[in-house]
Amino acid sequence: MLTLLAVLFCASNSMAQKAAFTRAFKKITRQVESSSRPQSVKNAAASLLQSEEKLGGSRARDMFESFFKPLPLGTPSGFVAQNRRLQEAAIRNLLEKEAYLSLQKEVVNKAVVFQLYDGVIPYGKLIDPASRVVFMGETHEQKRVAQEVFLLMASYQKEHPDKHIYYASEFVDDLSASGTDIRFLKKEEIPWAVRKRPFYRPYTEWILKFGIPVVGLENPSVSLQAVAENYTHNASSAAYIKWSSPAGVAARNKYWAHIIENILQKDPQAVVFVHAGMGHTNYNQPEALSLKLRKYKPFVLEFNYALGANLNGLIEQYAPFPKEINQYRARLRSQDEWKFYNLLAVRLMKDKRWALATGCDMHVFFHDWARSNK
Repeated sequence: MLTLLAVLFCASNSMAQKAAFTRAFKKITRQVESSSRPQSVKNAAASLLQSEEKLGGSRARDMFESFFKPLPLGTPSGFVAQNRRLQEAAIRNLLEKEAYLSLQKEVVNKAVVFQLYDGVIPYGKLIDPASRVVFMGETHEQKRVAQEVFLLMASYQKEHPDKHIYYASEFVDDLSASGTDIRFLKKEEIPWAVRKRPFYRPYTEWILKFGIPVVGLENPSVSLQAVAENYTHNASSAAYIKWSSPAGVAARNKYWAHIIENILQKDPQAVVFVHAGMGHTNYNQPEALSLKLRKYKPFVLEFNYALGANLNGLIEQYAPFPKEINQYRARLRSQDEWKFYNLLAVRLMKDKRWALATGCDMHVFFHDWARSNK
């Protein structure tokens, strides 16, 4: 009897989700159709919305289920309303960008530089020298990515010795606890300032030893909540509301933006390297940190690996690596496994329009082994 009730509950819950999904998509369709986008984009977006078979596989539904988590009873109504607005904006943005890119796929690919590197990328030569804020987006706690972040800043400093570079990290607490001041990290403070994710302690120490000033971005209260609730993504938890819901992420981005802007305003030669998750850095995220600082000509660089390719769905679909590069990678793997693992594949957007559409200016692709931290 209990099993039957569970099945009935799951079935009714699934039907309710499907109904909510349909209602949301109909609403977004109307918004797209009444937007100021070019008619060709509106037509394509509407077509995508009306047919689940044309939604890029299950990406739209996956995004819906990821973003449209209900907030618990008692959540302030203003927060609930903002969260709902951001949920809908996320899906609408994805679909409009997908429609836009589907119409321009050939043009996009002509504006992308595809390059393979044997373990060392000349980041200092590839990052736009006009950018005063460089975002280093990642999926968390990947050894190879953390090492690459350090190499990236060292390469940039060597290429631009006249510039003052700063490292601002999601994984370090803001020791001023105000979001409006600058407080540089000291080596002895690492054990308790890097508490949300202790994985980053040795890498933070490397950066300090190299002589790069380190600034914490995270509000300490958010770190404490995350640690106390074991980083839960349960939508009914206080931690989810504060640091993982769309409105929570937007609030964190706003807090971080104040700190970064303060550095840029106080030091005319400053270039701030921001190390954070893709959910904060990617141009296609709601209330993206990169867009909050658009007047500083942001450059978004993202690290990824094969098993995390879905996080860069638009760039994977509309700027795929050319056949000859994939063939070379396959040959190399069959001949020399180590050289294959050491290979780095890069996509660099030559046109800011396509960077804004696909989500980043530069995409560094690792292989599956990076996920296992070999």
